[in-house]
Amino acid sequence: PTSYEAQEPIPLEYLQDKDYSSYDIELGVAIMSENTKEPVKVSKSNLRNLYWNAKQQLTHHSVTGCIMNPGDLLASGTISGSSAESLGSMLELSWKGTRE
Repeated sequence: PTSYEAQEPIPLEYLQDKDYSSYDIELGVAIMSENTKEPVKVSKSNLRNLYWNAKQQLTHHSVTGCIMNPGDLLASGTISGSSAESLGSMLELSWKGTRE
């Protein structure tokens, strides 16, 4: 795990993690169509761009008494960075359909 700066805005008290860390895992998306010979990279991000780390996600999921069982999955959703090349969804990449 890699530690990062404090979260902004500060989470509710039960979700604050004084040892906030995440994993430094590179992520990428490439699209290949009938018209391309090679996949075209459209996005490059990193797991550390998540606002909530795994510990916080599990805490939030279980705070109301919802139990986790072996095999249960939690999903993070889109992982976008702050730069244009690290946007994580087609909606973000196309600026709400205004850019190709």
